[in-house]
Amino acid sequence: MFEFINDEEARGQVGIGTLIVFIAMVLVAAIAAGVLINTAGVLQTQAEDTGQDSTDQVANNLNVIGSVGEVNDPNELTNVAAGNQSIYEIRLTAQKSPGAGDIDLAGLSVQYVGPNGFGNLVHISEKNQSAGNVSNAYFVQAITAETEEDTVMTSESDRYEIVIPTGVVLNNTDGSSDATVNKSVDGDTLAQKTYGENADIEVDLNSQSYNVDNTKLDLLQESDRVELTITTDSGSQRYVNLRVPSSLVGDEGGTVTL
Repeated sequence: MFEFINDEEARGQVGIGTLIVFIAMVLVAAIAAGVLINTAGVLQTQAEDTGQDSTDQVANNLNVIGSVGEVNDPNELTNVAAGNQSIYEIRLTAQKSPGAGDIDLAGLSVQYVGPNGFGNLVHISEKNQSAGNVSNAYFVQAITAETEEDTVMTSESDRYEIVIPTGVVLNNTDGSSDATVNKSVDGDTLAQKTYGENADIEVDLNSQSYNVDNTKLDLLQESDRVELTITTDSGSQRYVNLRVPSSLVGDEGGTVTL
């Protein structure tokens, strides 16, 4: 026997099943769309951060517009023969690159590669300034700046000096009014200089009771070469190649261009 089936009831059952499947697909699609939107937002944020960091590394740089070396005067020292001149201090004149933001010179990392010496230098304010010795330090002096009381370059017209003592010890353990460079090797005093209260913007050497020992960098002799890699706190880098003149004779106590 044949059973009669109402076509309208069959069509209704099929329609309910299709509706359930459709609603499920809509829910799945909505969840997937939410995940995609959230992922896109995260990726956009990461891309923006990466782009900003990359821009900072390229743009927030400094230019080294001049470099000189200080030559010791053996005529004013004992146990040093004439002609034994050495460079005991490097001075770099720096300014902001065009379009760069503020740059804190106390936040630099300076990699120094010399003929016989190597060191990673940081600003003296980042050193452990307790009694004893600190090594591989540089100093900052203002030449002309909108605010000469700090180490932050805020204008392209600002000019600062990055001062790197080489092969010497800055000694002020006696608390005298001036910190004196007095480095001896084999009984010969190689360099001597007086540092006043303006030796560094943020750190007054006069009030400290420690030595700054940069002897790992070695004194620079005639025709020596030095490579510097200066990294700012934003990650940008500036490479500086320096060369000592082939003759320092006649420059006793003077300054030479590197």
